[in-house]
Amino acid sequence: MALERFVNTYVARTARSREIYEDARNYLPGGVSGNAKFLKPYPLYLKRARGAHVTDVDGNDYVDLLDAVGAAILGHGHEAIRRAVKEQIDEAILPLMATELEVHLAKKVARLMDYMEMIRFVNSGSEATLMALRAARAFTGRERIAKFEGNYHGQHDWSLIGGAAAGLGPLSAPRSAPDCAGIPRSIVDNVLMLPYNDMAAIDLVRQHAGELAAVIIEPVAAFFIGGVPADIEFLRALRKVTAEHGVMLIFDEVVTGFRLGLGGAAAYFGVRPDLGCIGKIVGGGFPIGAFGGRRDLMEKVITPTKQPSDLKEKSFASGTFSGNPISMAAGLAALTELERNPVYEYVGALGHALREGISESARRRGFPLQVTGIGSLFHVHFADEPITNKRAAMRANHARQYEFSMGLISKGVLLTPNHPGFLSAAHTAEDVKEVVRVADEVLREMAG
Repeated sequence: MALERFVNTYVARTARSREIYEDARNYLPGGVSGNAKFLKPYPLYLKRARGAHVTDVDGNDYVDLLDAVGAAILGHGHEAIRRAVKEQIDEAILPLMATELEVHLAKKVARLMDYMEMIRFVNSGSEATLMALRAARAFTGRERIAKFEGNYHGQHDWSLIGGAAAGLGPLSAPRSAPDCAGIPRSIVDNVLMLPYNDMAAIDLVRQHAGELAAVIIEPVAAFFIGGVPADIEFLRALRKVTAEHGVMLIFDEVVTGFRLGLGGAAAYFGVRPDLGCIGKIVGGGFPIGAFGGRRDLMEKVITPTKQPSDLKEKSFASGTFSGNPISMAAGLAALTELERNPVYEYVGALGHALREGISESARRRGFPLQVTGIGSLFHVHFADEPITNKRAAMRANHARQYEFSMGLISKGVLLTPNHPGFLSAAHTAEDVKEVVRVADEVLREMAG
């Protein structure tokens, strides 16, 4: 069986990772600090990341298709970012009080993503979506929010509903359910679930508009669905109905911000939300998140006045590491490089070549396979139907996907199961050819 061979090869190549795991599991749940790092039969532990390649603790080299979950669009350890961080470390690491770097980065983001008229920096994408939802509730005075089945907005309670735990209720009117243990029932009841890429969602928003503070959406559903863009007419209809009823439209651009282009998904699709959330790329590889949008909204509920009325009118948003100068310096360097160099056409062409190459290999080997994605983002589904929403993604063969991923990893291509892939400016045409060659070899072995 191909899977057994792939796993045996993985085990044979990664003895040191296994040793570390046996020790780490006594101190870290699952031996790691995040679920995305976990892998069966045991996690891979890395030592070095440069450009488009990573090296594990056993010395194995991999073409990296995880790309720091999309954050390293310039590649790992880009010289401009490393230089900026070294210079800033000599000046200040964490003074708590504001630095001018915050202002510079906010101005640059606002210029590039012009719907982000005012911005508040936080420390992660999860924080950004949490705070954007809170700001929308404060601004509108309404409590409920709506999100889409299979969309992922981080690890807070308001997000972990109807993402992994999808498929309940009718397709046109999904039912809310918690994605994990520990989510309060009261929050589940305050989340209206909507069908992704389905015009029935527009009617649901219209029906519940009087109680909705916000609708939050991934313009490209990356993690729980797998690199599936929203239909542009669907986004336009969503913008229209939310605007008509005073419901805040929030774009979760943690993945798409500076990935689809300098203007993010809003510019790419030509749809302007009220609020947006960014992270990953904007930090240049360092911890960051940000939310922002309409000036009137941000001024009303985020700008502090230090008055007693703030407790009733304002949404609290702060943090020791928010706007820290290391992340600010790294982010400024990253965005400056993205402005200076024609990155997007290049990485988009690589993404197209990779999707076409894997699709052609699957056709040749007789596998029903869908390679979804947009630009430099992609995902592989073992399915014989187009993947446009969460329920179609759920019907894909996930056992086959795990087998495929283990085959890639055992042969030097890092793409973990059920995870989208990303390409960077550091990847070359030769890297993509190697990935396609390895994918073809894996599919050949899987076909028997």
